[in-house]
Amino acid sequence: MRILALESATDVAGVAVADDDGLVAATTLAAGRRHAESIAPAVRFVCRQAGLALADVDIVAVDVGPGLFTGLRVGVASAKALAFALGVPVVAVSSLEILAGALAGALAPGTLVIPVIDARRGEVFSARYRTEDGRPATARPVGDEVRRTPEALAQELAALGEPAVLTGTGARRYGAELSGARTPVAGPLFDHPRAEVLAGLALARATAGAGEEAGVVVPNYLRDADARINWERRAPRAAAG
Repeated sequence: MRILALESATDVAGVAVADDDGLVAATTLAAGRRHAESIAPAVRFVCRQAGLALADVDIVAVDVGPGLFTGLRVGVASAKALAFALGVPVVAVSSLEILAGALAGALAPGTLVIPVIDARRGEVFSARYRTEDGRPATARPVGDEVRRTPEALAQELAALGEPAVLTGTGARRYGAELSGARTPVAGPLFDHPRAEVLAGLALARATAGAGEEAGVVVPNYLRDADARINWERRAPRAAAG
């Protein structure tokens, strides 16, 4: 089974190819918010490195968020277009699960991992996962994905009553706000969801029979786009004027 994985939930995007033997090729795109211009060339590059023709892809995997609006829109649209053209299913994976999954093999089973993505506007996306033993090691969700302020997350961490590990861009950016909870933050290597981790998670799911039609896959923004938020904030002022 051959997986083509597209990851674009944050400023750092990526594309990877994996098969039944594991990761075959991957590339990381640290081009800011230029996902629209960089995803397609990255797909061609990774397929060339893997010696894989697009027609040989069996599954398209995509990070559906939460994350940055534009990046998610580009990544999900690209994944759906490829899946439609190839006639293959899509495996959708959460950005927070990808972050937690990257740490699963490096932590003891049962460790609580809290991935945190910078949502901008003074907020973060976060969830709780617990690592599990296995080949490969995985992380299972133990709570819902939520949007909140860093201060609210810090209060939750302080009330946990057990050790936890933070990871992600939000944990890095709001380290000062979260440091009072005495919760360590994983290294910078784990700040962004990685395409190779997405590919591994999608491969395991596809092997178990998961996958859905491209038409039903949608991004999970966890809030409205910035443009809509700005319009709604301006509308009352315009009406008052």
